[in-house]
Amino acid sequence: MPPSAAGPSAYLDNNATTPVAEEVLVAMLPWFRDEPGNPSSLHASGERANAALAAARTKVARLFGAGRPAEVTFTSGATEATNLAIHAVLQADPRRRVVTSAVEHPATSECLGALDLDLVTVGVDGAGGLLLDDALAAIDEQTALCTLILANNETGRLLEPRALTALAARCREVGARLHLDAVQAAGKLPLELAAWGADLASLSAHKLHGPKGVGALWVREGCLGEVAPLLRGGPQERGRRAGTENLPGIVGFGAAAELACRRCADPSELRELRDRLEAGILAAVPDAVVAAAGAPRVAGTSCIEFHGIDGEAALLMLSHLGVEVSTGSACGSSHHAPSHVLLAMGRSEAEAASSLRLSLSHETSAEEVDHCLATLPGVISALRSLAPR
Repeated sequence: MPPSAAGPSAYLDNNATTPVAEEVLVAMLPWFRDEPGNPSSLHASGERANAALAAARTKVARLFGAGRPAEVTFTSGATEATNLAIHAVLQADPRRRVVTSAVEHPATSECLGALDLDLVTVGVDGAGGLLLDDALAAIDEQTALCTLILANNETGRLLEPRALTALAARCREVGARLHLDAVQAAGKLPLELAAWGADLASLSAHKLHGPKGVGALWVREGCLGEVAPLLRGGPQERGRRAGTENLPGIVGFGAAAELACRRCADPSELRELRDRLEAGILAAVPDAVVAAAGAPRVAGTSCIEFHGIDGEAALLMLSHLGVEVSTGSACGSSHHAPSHVLLAMGRSEAEAASSLRLSLSHETSAEEVDHCLATLPGVISALRSLAPR
């Protein structure tokens, strides 16, 4: 829990970013000063740096559930990894059809929207589940890529293994590639990318108690041949991403990946904490609705609609009282627009604008949940009393 200036506090915006774990920080510190070597240098310091880079790559490969370190390319974050994945597939394949969903993170949707594509956007049901039959029908012989979010960053809704294997089989049938945005799933459930049939996947370190500014792209061996880089100017990352590697960040990512692999083996404690938070809010706040309730969701994410209020006003009041939440994706929150995810799920603009996302991590405490439960109902009640009848 981040330190509070005074009084109790609750940091419940872990889907935006998580605090760096103590063991991650300890692993990173020597690489800021004590070990100055560039991994590309041939002297002893460079060799130690290169060994640290290789060790981190192995740990991140295990987190992907892949096992082959050479399949991992380090990037500045999941946004770059996703952009690299999309551009690499489209450069390797002359076809221009891309299939995606209506509930993707902006890293995917805005990248696709900037390209000249035959873009097919598949809808979701009222619980945020992909309309699988529509997606399978959209993937045809003209399709180069299907790119989908594995665990939704706003609702936590999961793309289930049954759907994944069906999509992967259809992609293989027509020679298309399947890319997964696995950012919000990593550390919360075991990733089995190869078993699911995925070809590419994106991760970000700062979503699982690692540092900001580092991510990774996994590319299944043999699925693309050469991966055309977005950044040119050096041979780093097997020619896939030029520029001196962010070694302290990558070492931290490796430590965070190792920690996440242990924690995701049993997410029950995190799920129980989220369920207690939701139950307490539903008991105290009339007409509150949990988005995707009852559907498969990743542990730790709760999107709740508080009809009759403005979610942004609630966020600001809660922040003043030491409770930090969000109104949706941190990468889209400056737009001040209702959640595109909730709109795609069939909510009205007013319903979507009334929502708050409360996201927990493995370091969230019971005291933080208690403080939220003691604070949030009063804020919602006050805002509703001020709303026009």
